[in-house]
Amino acid sequence: MNVAVDRFLKPLGLQARPADPGPYWPKRRVERIHRPFLFLLAPPGAGTTAVARHVAARADVGGLHSSFEGQRLVRGLMDNDQWLAQKFVDYEAVLGGWSARMAEVERSRSHAFFLEKSPPHLVRYETLFSHFAEYRVAVCNRAPLTNIDAQLKRYAVPAYRGVPREQVVRHLARMWIWRSGLLRDAIERHGYPLVTYERFRSDNDAILTAFGLESSAAPDASTEDGAGSAPVLMLTTGERRIVAETVAEAPDLLAFFGYADETG
Repeated sequence: MNVAVDRFLKPLGLQARPADPGPYWPKRRVERIHRPFLFLLAPPGAGTTAVARHVAARADVGGLHSSFEGQRLVRGLMDNDQWLAQKFVDYEAVLGGWSARMAEVERSRSHAFFLEKSPPHLVRYETLFSHFAEYRVAVCNRAPLTNIDAQLKRYAVPAYRGVPREQVVRHLARMWIWRSGLLRDAIERHGYPLVTYERFRSDNDAILTAFGLESSAAPDASTEDGAGSAPVLMLTTGERRIVAETVAEAPDLLAFFGYADETG
């Protein structure tokens, strides 16, 4: 599958992230983290920032970054090869940087757990988890149309600079299939609980149950993302058709995640 991903990315001229003046890998090195972590495996555009904020508001949970994506603290994790499974990752440097941030965060407040949800962990989660003494995992996915729409609104446009929009939409639909396959494999191999974004919107606390957490605070209206706030899609009719036709090639994945009727 790595070859297929490489084939997807290179012809589209994906741009590298802007240069960061910091070190490529943090200088501090740590072999293992002993603090309890919550890992949320999900693709980009899955709405997991809202999910993570809800968890942090309802339980004693902190984040390494305001986005709950520790990758943003490590320049070496933010290159344009971040979705290639064969990418070299200096895990001891990553853990060193994360440990330093945890110490910084806890100068003002300690936490029972830290939640981490950087999407590219999906291609290397088993190796990453081996460096943690205690962790819990949940999986989140999102329906193809709303997932792709969210990526176009927030992430994908700069990366696909100069590529015709229809080609971008078709490529994102193929990437939805690939990433959803990785999510399904993680669930089937390890028994990780699944909470789709759609389920989260109808039952915000389902994610707490998935992580085995008990609520320690009353619901905060600012973090709720209930069924009354349905997203407005910016995809054109033609683009929706492209998504539907592309993901229809993977009916097993659509059925697995409960999206068989989402692409019509």
